[in-house]
Amino acid sequence: MKQSVLISVDFVRKLFRSRQMLWAMALRDLKAKYVGSVFGLTWAVVHPLVQVLVYGLVFGVIFKSRPDASYGTDSYILFLLTGILPWQFFQQGVTSAMGSINANSNLVKKAVGFPSELLPIISIMSSFINHLIGMGLLFVALVAIEWRLPLYAPFIIPYLFFISLFAVGLGWILSSVSVYLRDLKQVIDMLMLAWFFLTPIFYPPSIVPPGMMAFLKLNPLFLVVEGFRESLLSGRLPDPQAIAYLAFVSIMTFGIGGLFFRRLKPGFAEVL
Repeated sequence: MKQSVLISVDFVRKLFRSRQMLWAMALRDLKAKYVGSVFGLTWAVVHPLVQVLVYGLVFGVIFKSRPDASYGTDSYILFLLTGILPWQFFQQGVTSAMGSINANSNLVKKAVGFPSELLPIISIMSSFINHLIGMGLLFVALVAIEWRLPLYAPFIIPYLFFISLFAVGLGWILSSVSVYLRDLKQVIDMLMLAWFFLTPIFYPPSIVPPGMMAFLKLNPLFLVVEGFRESLLSGRLPDPQAIAYLAFVSIMTFGIGGLFFRRLKPGFAEVL
């Protein structure tokens, strides 16, 4: 146990020392997604915007869904944006991290001593940069629709930090397993779709049957989405119990993911 803690501390130190290289590689990874595209990074804004417009039309106009009064806004667009943006960061980060080892097989095989555990982190950092672009869009929408600044916006930082840890832990597990099991991507795509609809993103949690609320609160993404809405729309402080549970799940997943990756890493070069 003590050895595992020391290894983890040493790894975090290496991450901190390599932070400039990580950001540079994350930016390169983000640009590579849009290489050859006419509009480039503009698609990072267009994708969530189109998704919000489609869901807004279907659920806001046709089904006449409205956010609960507790969120402090009547705008279904803002309600959707504050749910879709953190979900997209998580979903895109985890799925791109899952394929990061296979996508960089030459680097893993030929660059002796290269820390391949950095590749999933770089993918998630790339998604985080993408997320920041979307958050800029959200802040503009808040000012345009509500005529107010999101003064409680800094309180989303702990949610972003812990969901990033959670995503890295899952990314380590999935990327290492997918080296040996290529069909994993198809399974995860289906699970992500189910996870999306089981998280109150385009519907308020008040319509969830009371018997399912206890199960819903075990979902880390539910806590993150609610945290975004409470901070940006309701103007409320984070729920300490939600933060504590999210921190516990995220740190545990991060630690387990690191050990999992370390155990499977020695066979990467042979399989790839």
